[in-house]
Amino acid sequence: MRRLSRLWRIARFGLAYLTFAAVVLAVSHVAVPLLRRRDPGPGLDLRAQRALHVAARLLLRVVLLLRIVKATRSGTERLRQPGPLLVVANHPSLLDTPSLIAMMPEVDFVVEASWAEKPIVRPAIAGCAYLRNDAGAEMVEQGVARLRAGRRLVIFPEGSRSPAGGLHPFRRGAARIALASGCDILPVLIRCDPPVGTKGGKWYEVPDRQPKFSLRVGASFHPRHHLDGSESRGVAARKVTAALREFYLRELGIVES
Repeated sequence: MRRLSRLWRIARFGLAYLTFAAVVLAVSHVAVPLLRRRDPGPGLDLRAQRALHVAARLLLRVVLLLRIVKATRSGTERLRQPGPLLVVANHPSLLDTPSLIAMMPEVDFVVEASWAEKPIVRPAIAGCAYLRNDAGAEMVEQGVARLRAGRRLVIFPEGSRSPAGGLHPFRRGAARIALASGCDILPVLIRCDPPVGTKGGKWYEVPDRQPKFSLRVGASFHPRHHLDGSESRGVAARKVTAALREFYLRELGIVES
C-alpha cells in the first residue's frame, strides 16, 4: 500500500508538471504571438502579463485540485493596493512565481537569466517585457522607470531558488532600485515544508507528506530606515541588502552556522 501511495503521489506531481509545461507553452507560443499579431503597439507587455495571469490562476487551480500542496495566504490585499509596488520575495520553490502572478494581473518581474533563455518560456518573458537579472545597471534603470510609471515589480534578491532550509546571498539589485526610485519595499515571505519544486530537484522526487505552502505579505518599509544618510550610493545598497537578508532570516526562522 505504501508503494502504491507513493506511485500515486508521483503520478499527481507528474501531471502538475505537465500542466505547468502546457500552460507556459500556450502563453509563449499561442497567446503572445496572437496578441502581437492583433496589436503590436504600446501595451503589448501588459496584455501579455494579463494572459499569463489567467494561465497562472489555472495552473494553481490544477495544483490545488491534485492536492500537490496545501496552500495558505495572508496579507495579500497589500499586493492590490494602488500605486507603484516594489515586491521582494524569497524563492524556495517553482510555485512562487505563478503564485505571485496569479494575485497580480499586471506585474513586472526580474527573472533569472537562464530562464530567459529557455525556449519554452522565452517568448512569454519577452512578451511580458520582464527584466533579466544579469543586465546590471540597465536592469536597475528599467526597474526604476517602471516604478515611476506606477507599475509593479517583483524581485527575488537571491537571483535563483533558495537552497533547502536556507537562503542564498542577496544581490543588491532590489536595494539599488528601492533607493533610486524612493519606493518602499513590500516583503513577501514564502515557505514550503517539506520542500518541493526546488532547484535541481527531479519531478519524481516527491515528499512523503503533502507540503504546506504559505505566502505571507508583510508590512512595507522604506529602505532609508536602515541608513543614517551619510553613506555613498554603493555603501547604502550594501547596508540595505544586508538588512533585508537579516529580516528574511529572522522572519523565516533560519539559523545559519
